[in-house]
Amino acid sequence: MEEEVLNVSEETKTQPYTEVTGGKFTEDELQQMDYARAYLYSIGRWMKFFFVLLIICIAFMVIGGLSMFVTSPMMGSLPDVGFNLPFWLFGVLYLVCAVVYIFPALYLKRASNAADLAIHSNSNEAVLDFLKNNKSLWKFFGIFTIVSIALCILLVPIIAIIGIAAA
Repeated sequence: MEEEVLNVSEETKTQPYTEVTGGKFTEDELQQMDYARAYLYSIGRWMKFFFVLLIICIAFMVIGGLSMFVTSPMMGSLPDVGFNLPFWLFGVLYLVCAVVYIFPALYLKRASNAADLAIHSNSNEAVLDFLKNNKSLWKFFGIFTIVSIALCILLVPIIAIIGIAAA
């Protein structure tokens, strides 16, 4: 039995799939949609889990940063590093890192909410919102990784020179 070939014209490219096919899905397409929903559900749960972990990490960074900032008058500067490095500077660094980590947490939360909405409402817009936030999350991590590697490349020689000069 020969399968019917769908003729795709310029008019049908702009129509939704269900209008082009007469509103009917094949059994295979329905099964694939069930798999897609299951994968979306699983991804959404893991994104929520990592969102919670990231919020906990942010809270510890804020607590650590504030405690370093508050206790810095008692600590003064770090001893035996060859130069006076104020302890409060590490507190500020922790607070800056906490602010930076808010962005991936927001992307994780938005994507997991969009995944839930897509599963429960069968909304294409929710799937697109999920994909958009997922893309933004990975774009953030890519840029963050490039910046981290660049800082390492710049700071290692500087730290080596300071260490040699201090010895």
